[in-house]
This record gives sequence, C-alpha cells and structure tokens, in this order.
Amino acid sequence: MGAACQRSLPRQSPDEIALPPPAPVRLHIYDVGTSGEVKMINRVLRPLGAGAFHCGVEVFGLEWSYGDYEQGTGVFNCRPQCCEGHTYSESVNMGKTSMLEAEFKARMKMMEVRWLGKDYDLLKKNCCHFSDEVLTLLNVACIPAWVTKLANAGAAVAAAGERIEQRRKSLGTLLAAQVAENVCCGCDVHSAGKQSVEVIPSMSVHRACPEGGARRYEDSDDELERGQSPWPDAFVEAKRSKLEL
Repeated sequence: MGAACQRSLPRQSPDEIALPPPAPVRLHIYDVGTSGEVKMINRVLRPLGAGAFHCGVEVFGLEWSYGDYEQGTGVFNCRPQCCEGHTYSESVNMGKTSMLEAEFKARMKMMEVRWLGKDYDLLKKNCCHFSDEVLTLLNVACIPAWVTKLANAGAAVAAAGERIEQRRKSLGTLLAAQVAENVCCGCDVHSAGKQSVEVIPSMSVHRACPEGGARRYEDSDDELERGQSPWPDAFVEAKRSKLEL
C-alpha cells in the first residue's frame, strides 16, 4: 500500500462542518370555517385591517397550528395550506430560520405540554397566538397585526366587561356591609343567621316642680305645649344669671 492510502477520514474543524441552509418560514392564513359567509365578511374587514382568521406556521415541510380539543394537546400539524375545517386564503413569507429541524421538533414537544386543547380560548388563546409564539421561537418576523386585530379587540372588550362587573360586585358588597352595620347596630346575630333586636323604649323628660310643699312631676310634652322649658330649674336659673351679667 502506498503512502497515498489512508484508513481514516480527514479531520474537520467545527468551522468547516457544513450546516444546512436556513429554512424558509411561511404563515398560512385561512377564513374561519368552510362557509362562504365568513369569507365575505373577511373581504369587507380585510381592507380595514381586521378579520376572522385561522392560521398556521409552515416550516420543514409541515404546517403547525393549535385547536380546540377536549383531551390532550391542542397542537397539531398538517400538509401546508390543507388545514381541515377552514378555507385557505393566502400566505405570508416570514423569513428564514437558522434553527435545526431536530431542535425545532424538540421545542414543539415542549409546547404540546403547555398548549392543551381544553385551554383554547377564541379571544385570548387561539391559533393566531400559537402561531405568533412559533414565529418568535424561529426568530423570524412577527405575525401581522391585521391577523389578530379582531381577536385582540374582542379580548379587550371582554376584559373591560370583567373589570366593570368586578367593580359592580365590589360596590354591592361594600354597600351591603354598610347597610348591615347600620341596621344591625345593637343587634345580636346568632350562628343560625337570625337576629334578636333589643327594643329601647323612648324616655320622656320630666321636671320636678314644688307645689304646696310637695314635688310634682310633669311630662315635658305638656310643658312644651305651654311654651315652657323642659330643663330643670337649676339650669334655667343659671342661664338667666348668665344673661343678666
């Protein structure tokens, strides 16, 4: 054997190892459902920067998306532009990713655990939100705003409604507590939820008047009718002395 023969492959430095070229990433957009009604509505809303859309991310030959499933993960994949239950509309090039396919599949396994089908929410956690996270993972362009505008607007309205309802309940609780405090003052509340109210009778003010060596008590109401003061004589005399000074 000559010196030109070798039994081992020549070593390559890490810089010389050939990496696969960046993979293209595309966002496929669908009109929700298969009826023509949503398609017509989207044609009106699209120029306004809104619409009701389903979408999925295509990378490494598969389209990935998220849906409503009773059990297990909501993450699924299909052939590009062929998602069942929706009507394909258009595609948007999102750039290219340098992530390797094996790493991407490992990341998707992790996302399958977090994106469960039972957690699907039409306004807050839908296929568009999932696609946006996948695009972020691939380090490409973000999902167009017009794709998520309608869902985001609905979520904002729903959140505002929840805040108003919460404030209404809080105000109602506060008013109820205030009323209970005022009404139940001096009441004993038992564990059975019943209340025993202590009735305090009204008390009339009397004045002692000397008459024939004896003391007579007259009701203050009778004195008021005659224009007299219901206060004791000592208080009246003291008041007169102060006025004379």
